[in-house]
This record gives sequence, C-alpha cells and structure tokens, in this order.
Amino acid sequence: MSYLCRCHALAALVFLTTNVPEIVRAQSTAQAAAVPPVSLPALSVRGEDFVDPSGKPVRFWGVNLVALYPEHKQADALAANLAALQINLVRPHHLLRSSKDWNPEMTSGALVEYKENSRDFDPEALDRFDYLNAALRRHGIYLAFSVHFSRHYLPGDVDILKTDDKDRAAWMEATKELNSWNWKKSIDPNKMLPTVDERAALINEEFVKKLMSHVNPYTGLSYANDPQVLTFEILNEASTEYAVICGNKFPDYWQNRLIEKWKTFASAAGIEAGDLYKPADARAKDVRAQFLRKIDEDYFDRMKAVLRATGCKAPVTFSNLWRGENATKMHAEKADHIENHAYINPLLVKSAEDGFYELGKNALVGKPFFIGEFNQAEGAENIKQQSPFRTMLPLGVSAYGSLQNWTGVVWFAWMHGGKLLGDDGWAVAEKRESSLGGMIADGMMIDHFRTTGIIFRKGLVEKSRQPVTLWIEDPVTVGDYNGLMRGKGLYKPGWNEIHEVRKSFGAPPSEQKETPWLTTSVSNPIVSDTQQITKDTARKQLTVSAPGAEGFSGYLDDKTPAGLKRLGLEGSGFATVVVVANDDAALGESQQLIISRTALNAENVEIDGPKIRLTGLKKPADGKQWHFVQTRPRTGTPTDKILTAINGSLELPLETWHECELQLR
Repeated sequence: MSYLCRCHALAALVFLTTNVPEIVRAQSTAQAAAVPPVSLPALSVRGEDFVDPSGKPVRFWGVNLVALYPEHKQADALAANLAALQINLVRPHHLLRSSKDWNPEMTSGALVEYKENSRDFDPEALDRFDYLNAALRRHGIYLAFSVHFSRHYLPGDVDILKTDDKDRAAWMEATKELNSWNWKKSIDPNKMLPTVDERAALINEEFVKKLMSHVNPYTGLSYANDPQVLTFEILNEASTEYAVICGNKFPDYWQNRLIEKWKTFASAAGIEAGDLYKPADARAKDVRAQFLRKIDEDYFDRMKAVLRATGCKAPVTFSNLWRGENATKMHAEKADHIENHAYINPLLVKSAEDGFYELGKNALVGKPFFIGEFNQAEGAENIKQQSPFRTMLPLGVSAYGSLQNWTGVVWFAWMHGGKLLGDDGWAVAEKRESSLGGMIADGMMIDHFRTTGIIFRKGLVEKSRQPVTLWIEDPVTVGDYNGLMRGKGLYKPGWNEIHEVRKSFGAPPSEQKETPWLTTSVSNPIVSDTQQITKDTARKQLTVSAPGAEGFSGYLDDKTPAGLKRLGLEGSGFATVVVVANDDAALGESQQLIISRTALNAENVEIDGPKIRLTGLKKPADGKQWHFVQTRPRTGTPTDKILTAINGSLELPLETWHECELQLR
C-alpha cells in the first residue's frame, strides 16, 4: 500500500541529436510562444515491452515527483540531474491534492485553485507544470499521467450537472460531509466516487479534456499529441470490490444510490440483494463481485473513450496495486499495461519469501508491467530496522526486474513539494539517512542510482530463459479481505527468482498442478535460470554476475561471494558494490566503468569500504592509463588518480568515495 494513500514512474534514454537549441524560457503562459518540440520518439506496446520505432525494447527507470511545481531555473537543473541518474520516466503524483503543507507559497499547492470549485486550473501551477515537463522532455524523460491525481470535489462543482434544487442541495451537503472526514476514512470513497456519481464522473471527464487538449507553450504540443505522455491511469490504487470488502461507505446521498444499483443488479441476476457488505452465500458473493467489477469496468470504458477522443493514444490502465484476482482478470481483458506498487523489506536475502514474491502477483503474460511506486517498507519501526540495508533494493530490483522482464521501476518519491529542492536541482542538504518521501536527500540511495539504472535500462542482466506461465481458472472471486489479498495459484516462494513468472487466465494445462514451482520449495542458494543472479539466504548475500555488470549486496564473510568473476571484495559487515560498463562493452573490454559503493560495520554505522579489486580488465595500450575519477560525493573537486595494475588487477582507493568512474585514456 502506497506512501500517504490508505485503506489504501550522466545519461537518460536520450534519443536527442547533438546541438539541439535550448527552448526559450517564457515568463508566463500568456507570454509564451510555441517552440518546435525536441524530438522524442513515440513508443508503442509490443507484447510485454514498450518498443521504439526501430522495434527495440525500452525499459524505464523512474521517480515519482509529488505535488512539485518548481521555478523554471530549478526545473532545468532538476531535469538534467535526473537524466544523469538514468531517470527516463517521471510519474507526477498528487497533483490535485491541496498541498499547502508541501507548497505553502502557492494558491492551493495543487494544479487547480480549489477556490469556488475544483475545476479551474491555477495559472501559476499550470505554467510551472508545463515548464517542468518541457525540461524533462529535453532530456528524454517520459511522463506517466493520471486522471485522478488525488483530487477531491467541492460543493461548488455541483452545477456541472443541472438537476432540481433538492438534489443540488443534497449533493452539496454530501460533498461537505465527505470532505469533513479524516483522510484515512475518506480516501477510498473519494476515489470510488466517480464510479457511482455522475457529477464526479463529469468533473473527471472535463479535467481530462482540459488537460490533454492544453497546449504546453514550451513545447508547442498538446499533451494528447505529445509522445512524452507514455501511460495513463484512471484511478490510483483503487478497486470498488476492495473498497466494499474493506467496509468503505459514502455519505447517504451516494450510499443510497450504490445500494439501489446493487438491488437492481442482484434482481437481474436472480438473487435477493441482502446486505452488500455481508453476502449471504457463495452465489451472493459471486454476484456481488460481478457487480462491483462492472462498476469499475463501466467507468474505465467511459474514461478511456474520453481520453481517446482527445487524440491521446497512450496505453491506459484502470488502476494499480494488487487488489485480487477479479480485478487482475479485468485488467487482463481491458488494460493496455499493468502496474503494481510495493514497499518492501530491503533485506531480500532474509528468506526465500520476499517483497518481489508479493510484487509479481499481477504481472500478466503479454502485457508490460510497471512498479509505479517502489521503496523500502513504511512505518517508523520498519524504517528504523530496515533502512541500513536499503541499498540492496536498487541492485535487487535492477537484477530481478531484468530477469522478470518488467518494463519499469518508478521510485517513490523523489520529493513531496519543493522544500527540499535547491537552485542547482539537488537537495538543499543531502544526508546519509533514509527518506522515502524525499529521496533527493538520501545520498546512500543516490550512490547506486546510476549504476543500477544502467543495469536495468540497458538489460545488462539477462531476462529469464525459461519463463513460467501460471494459469488461473474460474472462479476468481472471494468474499473476504484475506482471500482477496491472497489470490489463487500461489507458487512456492523463491521460484520467481529462478524464472520469470507471469499469470494468464483460463483452464490450466493438466500438468500444472505437478509443476515444481507449485509443489517443491526452492533450495538454497537460489540461482536464476540465467545463472547470473544468486541469492544466498544462509550467507545473506545477493550477487549479480553478467558480462557487462557485477554486483554484491549483503554481509561480507571470509569466502568469495558466489559467481563474481571481475569484482573482488574484502571487508566485513554489510556492503553494496556495483560495477557496470558504461560503453556497451563487456567488463573485460570496457574502457569506461562506473562503480558504486557503500558499507556498514557490525553496528550498522557507515564506514569507508569495502576494499575493491577488479581483475581481468582491458590492458592499457598506446600510452593510455586507468584513471580513477571520484564522482560521489559531489562535494569538492573530483579526484583524478592514475591507477597501476598489480598482477593483472586494479585496487581501488579505500578512502571515502561512493561512486567513481574508471576511465582508460
């Protein structure tokens, strides 16, 4: 379940040509003149991949930007910095949340003014949003859009639909009541509202039309016609079935309408309606599931038609986050891509069952799969216990995401509002502490963003050679929370770290029930079918070894980590080290390597280390030498040292550094 949402996207993927002129900065949308847009390829869906015009698959390493409306200078710097960290997708989030706590100097802190109604854009917020998107575009960064953006509705919205005075007054009172509820009580009803209320649906329709037909003055393109808009979601983390099973209800005005709809549906299905929240028997549970799914489907179809009418061709999904097999089957039949969210224990080597096991529940055969929000587990106690090991997450997700052929990993969240953002596009103060909502200030995670982003985006770790299809047959509906969240056809933990595992709906082949992933626990260590990833739950080590990259995360001991061929480590305690070739060569032939490194002692205090030795690298010739260039931390003048190979290996300096480049020049 996502952060703040409860019952509850030195190189980017740059297709730019050199010497592209800078887009002229305008002071306001009123003064801005349309500028020819920088070329950004329109991508399309082919099976489980997004592909460029040449047919090459494209993967996305992204971040969520939450309620962020930076000044133009900051936007330019931020976009350049994100691109340098391999980011090629941004998911704008909470843009319709009134966020005066995050943006106190703005009208509402949202994309709309929230004065008399929720329908009027804030001109300043829209201008900053446009400029930021144009800046991201110049660096080859795509956008993942949404209809809902955490909006709420105001009584002043009432006249979008003309009815009688009694109904008008009742709707306004219901809206006031809903807005008075605590956010934990109101968040799911607010998201569910447009599926049952015509005014809310019309407001969302209007928003989509206005936003997507709006021409960004800094690109000269409407969002509907800009390939920068990569994907579109209808509702964030929403399912009517989930909301009802969790006991969510509306103010009476809408609750009565929901119940009347249910009675009509139940009667047509030949059953007594009974209590929507307490189905009488298995038949009632099944009919209720059909009803709640139909509510979502009807709204999905409606909003997708509105989006397509604007000219937007971006792939669309209804929602994200695992909400059971019924919702997943709807997405299998209706959605263009699939998305899940995950906040997990970063110590992946603790056991065979980890966050990735849960995360893949709604990955489907034949559809691109995104992790739209991803980070370590939330909660003060989780953060206290798990944060020291969070650097295992970037290596783990880049490796296993590649094995599973996931399309995108979008970290949550680079920042909430602009308080952390300096004029140089970095954090006003970078620390070595966990910050789920402000990763821009988490130096320890940033250390590994570029190396692991290269692994994932360039496909340096091979995808599964023997993918598994898990067939799910009817019935897929349940009547309780535990059954909904558990799902069907559970395979044994760890098999997803050996093979790519995806679901498909239909009658399973007769041999499925005898397959080892359903009947046999994995043995330790767990080795991928590519032989490139090893997870050892006894030694508490994760190792990656591929031609263009090697990595280690876990506890160092007196033995050589499994599988490593070029990367040698010495030390003790917990460490994460990643080395990648940045010139599309194998490590042994590369002339430009990037290495990231962090280490903790037995008390989980950060130390310099571990000691790193690289073997089998390209031998210097023609007067060239290996140069060690420190790139992180960013403070001071970068160190540039000449390293000499000893017995065919290079030993890297031990003093404080967290990222460096080895350049043969």
